[in-house]
Amino acid sequence: MASEKEMIEIQQKVWKIVNEHIGPKDSNDLLMTGGVLLKVAMELYSVVLSNEDIEGLLETVKRHLPESRTQMQNKLGQRTLH
Repeated sequence: MASEKEMIEIQQKVWKIVNEHIGPKDSNDLLMTGGVLLKVAMELYSVVLSNEDIEGLLETVKRHLPESRTQMQNKLGQRTLH
């Protein structure tokens, strides 16, 4: 299992790539990038987790949506779909 330091390094590398593809004005870029990241995550999880485990993971994510939204709004600012 990866150490916390390794996870932070991976997250920083991913953010570097994400920031190349999202801008302050076009929410479509943000949606596309998030969709791609979600697709890759689901594909990775499907290799090592059962459907039930993935469903449990998604329930955990669902419970943490308000906290995640606040964190992203602080990082990116609020955005409106046009």
